[in-house]
Amino acid sequence: MSTVKLSVDGAVATLCIDRAEKRNALNQAMWQQLSDHCDALQQDIKPKLVLVTAAGEQAFCAGADIQELHQLLEDSQALAANNQLVQQAQLKLQRLPCATIAVINGLCVGGGLGIALCCDFRLALQDARFAITPSKLGLLYSIEDSRRLVNLVGEARAKQLLYTGAMLDAETALKWGLVHQITERANLAACVRDWQQQLLAVSRVSITGIKQTIAHLGGDPEFGEAKVRPLFDAAFQQADFQQAAAAFIAKQQVVFS
Repeated sequence: MSTVKLSVDGAVATLCIDRAEKRNALNQAMWQQLSDHCDALQQDIKPKLVLVTAAGEQAFCAGADIQELHQLLEDSQALAANNQLVQQAQLKLQRLPCATIAVINGLCVGGGLGIALCCDFRLALQDARFAITPSKLGLLYSIEDSRRLVNLVGEARAKQLLYTGAMLDAETALKWGLVHQITERANLAACVRDWQQQLLAVSRVSITGIKQTIAHLGGDPEFGEAKVRPLFDAAFQQADFQQAAAAFIAKQQVVFS
C-alpha cells in the first residue's frame, strides 16, 4: 500500500505523506514513491501547483525510519543506494516546473525538513517544530540539503542548526526565513487556499521561468546559464504574454490557464 499518496484536483496536485502511526517517518519505499510521483507530475499530470502535506496531527515528518536505517547500516551497498534514492527524489521535487508548497502540520525533522526545503514555499502551524539532527548521530547533512538550507537562512544560521541539532520553534523559523507563514490549526486550510488562489492566478510560464532562474542563481547545476538565460526573451513570444497584453489593452482581467 502506498504511503506517499498522489491526488489531483484540476490544476492542483497533492502529495500526502501518509504514515501517521509512525509520525510519517520515511522509509525506502516512500522515497521511491515520491520519486515516481514526481516523474508522473512532470511528465504526465503537469499541474500548476503541488501541495505537499502529511497525515495526522503530530508530525509532517519525523525523519528517517530508524528501524530500516539500522538494517541498512549492515549493508554498505544498500545504504549507498538508499542515500542516492533520497537525493534523487528530493531533486525531482525541487526541480518540478510548477509552484510547490509544503504544508507543515507538526514536527518536521531531518529528511522531512529536507522535503520541505525542496518546496518553493513552506506554511506551518504555530506549534510546528523543526530540527536537523545528523550531528547528534555522527553524520552529515548532504551537500544538496545543506545548500538549500544556506540559501534560505544564511550560513550563520545554517551552522547553528546543523552543528547543534537544536529544535527550532515556528516563530523562530518564521523570523529566520525557514517558513513563509505560520498559522493556527483552525486556520490552516484557509491559509493554504489563500496561497493557492494567488499562485493559480498568475502565469504558468512565468512561474516556471522564474523558478528556473532562481535555481540557477542558487547553484543548481541542472539550470546552467545557457539553459536559463534564453527564457527571458522567449517569454515575450509565449501565449501567456500575448493574452495578458491583449487583456491589458482591452482593460480586462487576464485569466491564465
